[in-house]
Amino acid sequence: MPVAAGYAADMPLKAPPPVIATVYNWTGFYIGGEIGGGWSHSTTTNIDPSGGFPANFLNTPINSNGFIGGGYAGYNYQINSIVIGIDGYYDGASVTGNGVDVSPGPGLGTGNISNKTEKMKWDSAVTGRLGLANNNWLFFVKGGWAWAGFSGTGVTATALGAPVGSGSYSNTRNGGTVGVGVEYGFAAHWSAKLEYDYVKFNTANYNSTNVSALTGAITTPAKSTTSDLNELKGGIAYRF
Repeated sequence: MPVAAGYAADMPLKAPPPVIATVYNWTGFYIGGEIGGGWSHSTTTNIDPSGGFPANFLNTPINSNGFIGGGYAGYNYQINSIVIGIDGYYDGASVTGNGVDVSPGPGLGTGNISNKTEKMKWDSAVTGRLGLANNNWLFFVKGGWAWAGFSGTGVTATALGAPVGSGSYSNTRNGGTVGVGVEYGFAAHWSAKLEYDYVKFNTANYNSTNVSALTGAITTPAKSTTSDLNELKGGIAYRF
């Protein structure tokens, strides 16, 4: 019996099965919420005379900034470490800026002062995405088309403070967009992202609605605006 016991003790122990590392899978649909900030730059040219300001007058540029936030959704397909997909978002916004114009001379309206405000109220985009995955990290670039809703108001007075009139406008602008970002899968069905987007809007041609403070007459002078937008935002998504 001691011989049998010694033989059993000398038998090799069976090795435990190898541990297989879990690989994060980016393929599938996702939906999430995002929040961040935006800053834009707009320059407007009068096509028609307006409030004592001549045609072809180049307005003072408006630099705006503020809050953005909303939702996004899309689909990814992973091939080895390459991830391709489509992504879209819609954000409400309060990106606001102010400017002051002084009409040039000589002539009627010389010295008129216009205080104006511009606000971006919403923006959205549809883009393609190309990413490089390292397990649960995803580094991506994106590009596509964007839209945004802008509105503005202005009040014009003489240099002595006498009211001249007021104006307002609202328009939707669109243009190309590019972006870059990083996403981290912190759970099997959840990921968080940080991204930067840039939008270069096409030139917007539109008519403002102006009301004379003296006569109440309404005019609709034509204007032209060039603008762009920068955004930095973070988000959390559920992956199906």
